[in-house]
Amino acid sequence: MAIHFDQSGFEFAPEQIDTLQRIFDRICFAARISRQDVRAGRLAKFLMDEFRFGNTDELALTECGRWFCRRASSRQREASREPSTQRHTRH
Repeated sequence: MAIHFDQSGFEFAPEQIDTLQRIFDRICFAARISRQDVRAGRLAKFLMDEFRFGNTDELALTECGRWFCRRASSRQREASREPSTQRHTRH
């Protein structure tokens, strides 16, 4: 997945897109996330939103993106540990 455009009406300058793409690629590589993975799409949206809200420092935005990925993966692990309510036991 590549960051191409934003549908909110906020326009990114070419150098901003380059920065976002560099951060996105770095985080995906470190977190072993495929660009086609749904998590990559969520990360791209998160990074664009953060940038739009004023977090434009590359290092700070990279750390926020890493936090976002860690948070998402810990939620997935917690969800997989929850006991299924549909399990039936035989007596």
